[in-house]
Amino acid sequence: MVEASGSPNGFDTALNIIKPRGIMVCKSTFHEMLNFNIAKIIIDEITLVGSRCGLFAPALRLLKNNKILVEPIISDIFPFSESVAAFEYAQQKGVLKVLLDFQK
Repeated sequence: MVEASGSPNGFDTALNIIKPRGIMVCKSTFHEMLNFNIAKIIIDEITLVGSRCGLFAPALRLLKNNKILVEPIISDIFPFSESVAAFEYAQQKGVLKVLLDFQK
């Protein structure tokens, strides 16, 4: 599960719905302190992984100038209505990136 809401409430929600032995990638950066019950993390053996953001401007420039080719790493594109199937497919060995198309 990826928590990227930017809100302490989003973190709480993610922590409440993650399954035992799940992995939560924390993408949000909070400016205030978080208060949460660490017992859920310990008892359910939840793994928390921080994910640092890099510099967006240089990355966007490289993408715009076709210096980075993203097509070779896209394994498949699913319509949003098939999100569950997309996530299941993404867990298969050899699959790199799976996109959700919100317009289909």
